[in-house]
Amino acid sequence: MKRQRGASKFEFAVTVAILCFLAAVLLVRLNAIEAEAERTEVDLTLRNMRVGIQLAIGERIMRGQEERISEVAQASPIDFLGNRPRGFNESARMPEGPGQWTYDPLRRELAYQPRLPQAFDGVDELRWRYVARLDSSGNAVGAALVRLN
Repeated sequence: MKRQRGASKFEFAVTVAILCFLAAVLLVRLNAIEAEAERTEVDLTLRNMRVGIQLAIGERIMRGQEERISEVAQASPIDFLGNRPRGFNESARMPEGPGQWTYDPLRRELAYQPRLPQAFDGVDELRWRYVARLDSSGNAVGAALVRLN
């Protein structure tokens, strides 16, 4: 009887099957991580905009320039970020591709087209309206980003 050297065809097939299974699990997990990273990036960008807006309003209040709060409410929310978000297209009014941010000053809407729509429950475009908060006499006392979809 001959002595076999190395792995049999069956052992090789089992090894390949295990490696394929592990690769599939890894790909699924990588997709989940990528989706979570995009959600986090969008959340942080919006949070930074909101903080920048609050700081600009607070600065005007500290200096006794409450009448200038309306300037904050009329500006683009992008102006209150230290840097433009990755994928910001200043000339477009609607996102033209995945991962792109835009701001439409006429409609006062911020929009983002996700690179991975499944990360946002299949939504193809996220939108927020930049609105002024007014007091009872109609003076601007704040501004906010309100999610539209």
